[in-house]
Amino acid sequence: MKPKRTTSRSRLEEMIAVLKDDILTGKRSEGEFLPSELDLGEMYTLSKNTVRKGLDVLVSEGFIEKVPRIGARVIRKKQKTGELIRFGYYPTMNNEMELLELVERFNEANPDVQVEPVPVVYPRDYEAVQKYLREGTLLDIMTINLYNYEFIRGDSPEKSVLEPLEPRDDLYPFLNAPFQSGDRQYLLPFVFTPVVLCYNKDHFREAELAEPDSGWTWDDLSAAADKLAAGGDRLGFYFHLMSENRWPIFLLQNGVRFGRREDGSRIFSAPLVKEALEACMNIVNAHFPYHLSEDDNDAVSLFLNGKASMIIATYSCLNALKGASFEYDIAPLPHLKELKTMLVVIGLGINKMSAHKDAAKRFADYLLSYETQLHIRKQTLNLPSVKRAAEWTGEEEVKRRPYRFHMYREIIHTFRTYADLNISVQDMMAMRNELRYYWSKLESLDTVLERLDQQS
Repeated sequence: MKPKRTTSRSRLEEMIAVLKDDILTGKRSEGEFLPSELDLGEMYTLSKNTVRKGLDVLVSEGFIEKVPRIGARVIRKKQKTGELIRFGYYPTMNNEMELLELVERFNEANPDVQVEPVPVVYPRDYEAVQKYLREGTLLDIMTINLYNYEFIRGDSPEKSVLEPLEPRDDLYPFLNAPFQSGDRQYLLPFVFTPVVLCYNKDHFREAELAEPDSGWTWDDLSAAADKLAAGGDRLGFYFHLMSENRWPIFLLQNGVRFGRREDGSRIFSAPLVKEALEACMNIVNAHFPYHLSEDDNDAVSLFLNGKASMIIATYSCLNALKGASFEYDIAPLPHLKELKTMLVVIGLGINKMSAHKDAAKRFADYLLSYETQLHIRKQTLNLPSVKRAAEWTGEEEVKRRPYRFHMYREIIHTFRTYADLNISVQDMMAMRNELRYYWSKLESLDTVLERLDQQS
């Protein structure tokens, strides 16, 4: 069976990222030939044509050259004069905002400093991150989201691998707080997004339904989803249940704040927790089989292909909808007891162990300059962290920008993070792993929560 487009894309991104990293770290030396297109296709479950596209990317970026009738050979990127800094970035950010184009613009304008982009996937524990940053792949500056920040910052300022930075007063103030510890700022917010509801306006017109608004409850959404399902031809509502920025929203909206026992262990089996998770499961049971989804991109793909009328999404997800053949818009998420949503922020951090901190700070200043942030605002559907750039109005260059694009300004008071649940990212990961048994209907919720209590 042919892999789904989103799955194929993520595998292609993985192939490119791994090959780049192997070349940059010396695992594949200059002059060495890469595996054949056929072998790479088998390794990453990709078609020959898709592999070829990935190799073309590596050629264009100066990592390899193609030798006719022989294969792809590793070359060292031509070193320009100037101080070299290595920029670790999430590969998806290039698709969302053409990040590598911004890097090239900086390099052209700053011949004395050259940025080398390195796609990264961070390990999920502090010691592994320390090793990753110290050995082999030393990054000077990095993009880091809130989820990874907890693993990278360390459990004390002395152990942090991040250089303290000077806060900026031109950014949205609420974006700084998640990256502060005491009086120190460890990341500078780069882009952000709340989690919102995205819906197909054409489907709502066909069903003669009023569009979602800030007064919607999950019951309202469920009733609309039933009518939008069109007799089983599509899903009325869908989201990727396993996402770390989706299911915890139900906890936030139900007023959950995890308590501790006298010995410091977490209490998971609290009534509010159970009530929130049951509400989430009721929606899943009513409208979709969660196992359809591998990641958030699957929900976007279903929506783009007209197979889902409403999805939970972020502003960054909307970049995939630029070519949509239908009209869509966004609305605040429905609520349980409280109007709350998850805030997703990606910040810029500088490696404390870097020998090029000044150059790295210069690159960070460029990414956070009004000109660069305005470029992101005009050319993409991301929300830049510089307030003046984010709130720019004028002739739009992106045709499929939702009518309610500036809605985020009206719901800032609803933005929340993991800290509002009084729980660590590690605890959230453990909780999600156990909840899979409940979501799969293999165990009761009481059983899962009791086991989490015992493990904490």
